[in-house]
Amino acid sequence: MSSINHSQENNESYFSIDTFFKQIGIVKIIRQVNFKRHTPINPTEFIKWLLTAIFARQSLYRAKETPAFTTRTVRNFLNDGRINWQKFVCLLASAVIKCLRPFIDSRRRLALIIDDSLFARPYSKRTELLARVYDHDKHEFLHGYRALTLGWSDANTFLPVNFALMSSKDPKNILGPCHNLDRRSLAGRRRYQAQSKMNQVAVELVSQALKHNIPAQYVLFDSWYSSPKMFDQIKQLGLDGIGMLKRSTKVYYRYRGRLYSVKALYERLRSEKRSPKATYQYSCVVKSDSGIELRLVFVRNQRKANNYLVLATTKVSLHPDEIIQLYGRRWQIETYFKAAK
Repeated sequence: MSSINHSQENNESYFSIDTFFKQIGIVKIIRQVNFKRHTPINPTEFIKWLLTAIFARQSLYRAKETPAFTTRTVRNFLNDGRINWQKFVCLLASAVIKCLRPFIDSRRRLALIIDDSLFARPYSKRTELLARVYDHDKHEFLHGYRALTLGWSDANTFLPVNFALMSSKDPKNILGPCHNLDRRSLAGRRRYQAQSKMNQVAVELVSQALKHNIPAQYVLFDSWYSSPKMFDQIKQLGLDGIGMLKRSTKVYYRYRGRLYSVKALYERLRSEKRSPKATYQYSCVVKSDSGIELRLVFVRNQRKANNYLVLATTKVSLHPDEIIQLYGRRWQIETYFKAAK
């Protein structure tokens, strides 16, 4: 009886996925991602089978094969280096957002969220571009990759819209082999991207998302990506960045004609005897070395007494409470990582 119910659930998932694909026009999207057909089987059938297996919580090894093709055919389809999977995810997300827009309040602030998560491969040895990656939670190096992800949020819905699997830019940390790096080919560009700087690739993902009509006004990121250069690059794309700053003594901001590090600026604001607000301590407008204006908001860290967090944005007209509320939306990508893993 359980096997019958399981089969019925798979059929229901398949028909739901089929209806969804027709609504967003999956066939039109596949034609735009450089897919070259080598079998008489429609590529949408591969994707439907994959999604059905995922919703049934089955891997490629455990999923039930269909009479039309085997799991080996699906693996060959996924491993085809000529298919632009980044563009596929962008176009798919754009089509889904287009369906959602009539139900989203026009006053909502739409935001892109950047973050990465460790994709560990502890038992791999010869996987291409496998690298020694530092785990900030365990404070040790592991074998694997960094899964850099760009998500889209309207405060209710979260959608992954772009991705990049990152190796290491240091050749000493790369353990797996590296094949063709010819940047004239799509596979070569992806390999080159995997060995580039994380912030540089993050800006590329945002640029690609905008190119494929992903609507957004803000880009949210944590302290790992926050730097004056990052804010400047995001501003050049026509968006406003909101991120948490590192309390570094090496980066300076100009406030009332003088240069301060974040720590020194905090002490300066304290000396002015400003009265802390209910939701934040201090707020001020500063300028970076490139001349871009940033509003800084100092927030008391609830986890640590006598400590504080610093949020920054290029949208200086935002109220500090709005900045805190918008940055809090960044947590959606953390819950996505948990669900995806």
